[in-house]
Amino acid sequence: MGKLAHKSDQLSRECDGEEYSDCTLVIGNLARWSAQGRATSAFGKFHYAEFADLSRDILCKICPYIILSPLLDDKFDVLEIAERLQKLGYRGRYRAITESMPDADMIRAEIRNEAPDLDFDLLVMPPIANDG
Repeated sequence: MGKLAHKSDQLSRECDGEEYSDCTLVIGNLARWSAQGRATSAFGKFHYAEFADLSRDILCKICPYIILSPLLDDKFDVLEIAERLQKLGYRGRYRAITESMPDADMIRAEIRNEAPDLDFDLLVMPPIANDG
């Protein structure tokens, strides 16, 4: 991976000559996902982290092209992640995944107001049947 260059306490990266790698960082409740049989270990270009572990070191190591998370979890919500990413200096793409949203534009506006440097949006997915 590339080297980290600090500028005004902002996260600025050079990953093999590019601003970001083509990796995806997924933030979530890894213990629950693992118990449900979901992937939680890094594979290919996907990396996973708990919200509590989201740090400058992880961002510098992975240089994610995009960060994904659920909109809401027992341990965090989209606003907490956005605020942390803003404080860490992340300026890339962040998408929160949710099922139907009654007022998606309100959430987008709130996140963009609190973390204006992020490229934020919602990925509204259809409900998936529980195969379990």
